[in-house]
This record gives sequence, C-alpha cells and structure tokens, in this order.
Amino acid sequence: MTAAPEDLRTFATFDGHGGKVSKRVEVLDSEPPVSPDGRYDGLVAVRGEHPLGALDERAADDSVALARGVVSIGWVDRTTLRDWYRPDRIVVTGIEARRSGLEPGTFADSRTRGRVRIDGLEAHLATDGRPAFRALAGPAAAPVVDLPLPMDQVVRLVVVTAADSGSGLEVVTTPVAPFLTPGEYPVYGADVPGLPPRPATGRVQVTASVLIDGELHRLDRLDERAATMWVERDGRVVPIAANEVGPDLVRYSASPS
Repeated sequence: MTAAPEDLRTFATFDGHGGKVSKRVEVLDSEPPVSPDGRYDGLVAVRGEHPLGALDERAADDSVALARGVVSIGWVDRTTLRDWYRPDRIVVTGIEARRSGLEPGTFADSRTRGRVRIDGLEAHLATDGRPAFRALAGPAAAPVVDLPLPMDQVVRLVVVTAADSGSGLEVVTTPVAPFLTPGEYPVYGADVPGLPPRPATGRVQVTASVLIDGELHRLDRLDERAATMWVERDGRVVPIAANEVGPDLVRYSASPS
C-alpha cells in the first residue's frame, strides 16, 4: 500500500511575474474551494516566499503583513510550477520483504553499481575531490569497506526501516542531489577496501561555490528534502532548484578542521 505522511512534503519551482521571478515553494495538499465561476479550477495551494499575485494570497503568519518576500500561502495555476519534487513511501509485508531481499538499512541506488549499502546520510569527499558516500559491502552485521561511491552516480537514496504497524518494512526513496553541503566532515584515511570500517582519522571543513552565468557564487546550504540549493547572490542568500545545477558546476575546497 502507499501512504503520504506529513514529512513527505512536495516542493516545486514557481515562475511568477511573467517568468521573470522564480521561487521554490511547498505545494500543499489542499483541495481548492468550489466556486460557481470556476476561478479555482486547476489551481493548487503553495506556501513560500513567492512573488505577490497568487489567488487569495495571505501571509502564512497572521501577525505579519503581506509583502514581497514574506512567506505566504495562495492558489496558483499548476502549469506555472516546474521541478516538482516529492519522496516516495511504500510499506511492504514481511513476506514481500523476504522475497525481495529487503532488510533495514540505508542504501544508495547508483546507475553503475545498483543498490549499495552506505553507512549513513553523512557524505564526505572522496580521494578525487568529489562528494562521495562511504559504501559498505557484505552482511549488515559484519560490513567491510567498499570503494567510495561518488554522489554523481547516485540516483536514489533508499531508507528501509520497520513499519510503524509492526508488520513489514517501510521504504522511503528520495532523489539525491549530487552535491555536498558546506560544513565539517570526517576523513576516513585509514579505511582499507575489503576490511571492516575504521574510525575517522580527522575532520575537514568543506566549502563550495556554484558557477552561475560565468561567476562563482558561495553555496550556503543544501536542502535535500526540498531539492533546493541556497546560494549567495548580490549580497543575499537565495534559493534555486538543485536539479537546474549540474554537478560539474560546483567547486569544492577542503581544509583540516
């Protein structure tokens, strides 16, 4: 069966003002009001710092005045939304899980290597300077280190956990942006492929910049759940759709912490 819990939110890019302004917004799971003149037909509710002009728009916080850039809620034509993003969630029975070889854990589905177990959601820089996951092989009870899995090969992140009902497994699948959020990360310099994972040998501070229109802009943060990158432009931190930026347009640097 399928379900849509509250944490599996939907996001999209809204083009307003004749396509001159683009904003990432959350698409709300709300039914449009019924109107005799059909003014709500084909509209969806969105929430975010989108430009003014949505139908029946109001500030998300009743104590704040509606103004440009304020988080607001309104109805927009679904055809003005693009870059839709929403994780998938299914619950499979115990029998189906055994038949499919599913077991609890965190995995990465790659184009070249299929499903690979990883040691968590924390990424790090590989030896070639690209973002990578620390891939593992062998049984879950006794894993061994595999070669790092570059994030530009990953197409989906699969998290398998026990279902809340106590029967079966819950499988949540999300696309993985091939980027590394700036911050501090571990270094596994002592890892040896084929041997058990070893403790981190240190930590590095990673910074990143995005090449946009021939200029590098500092990457402030990455919102994986919203498939949104926040970059510094003209002295402001603004959101852009992550799938509009190729991994080859991001430059990383790392220094010991």
